[in-house]
Amino acid sequence: MKKVLVINFILLSLICSAQDQNISVERSVFSVQIGTVGVWLNNEIKMLDNLSLRTEVGLYTEIVEGNGFFMAPEITLEPRWYYNLGKRNKKGRNIANNAANFFTIKTSYRSNIFEILHDRGKGAENSISFIPKWGIRRNLGKYFNYEAGIGIGYLTFFDQKYFTAFDSDGIIIDLHLRIGINL
Repeated sequence: MKKVLVINFILLSLICSAQDQNISVERSVFSVQIGTVGVWLNNEIKMLDNLSLRTEVGLYTEIVEGNGFFMAPEITLEPRWYYNLGKRNKKGRNIANNAANFFTIKTSYRSNIFEILHDRGKGAENSISFIPKWGIRRNLGKYFNYEAGIGIGYLTFFDQKYFTAFDSDGIIIDLHLRIGINL
């Protein structure tokens, strides 16, 4: 009888651990998001069970004191490691569309190839940034999502036209809050 109980316990343990291994990010997730500083179209593609590669294009917005605002294109590439998918699944929480906490290294290129300007006082600058971040992604119903994240990284400008003390190369803090729709 003890042997049967031990064998059943071992088999049950193997089944439970095998179920945890099947938990993974979605194969592909498309969404459109609007945030505090712009609008983006993005896609996440599964690389490994807990790792996806997010590609993103969008228009970022900057408000310039005395000049109004401008919008310019931004391209982002970021690998995301979703570290708590299994834990959320065990608790019965929704993990569809990669709804979990994540770590990432956000790499963004902002361009001045075209601009939407309110005033000609200051416009977009060509720049690149590398920002390690922590964030969360959650679902609001079946079709909507929201994200929040924070990180500190490095920003550098190319061929800078509008120099101010706050726009020079160096440390940048990235805080994002977005709401979107899953396509």
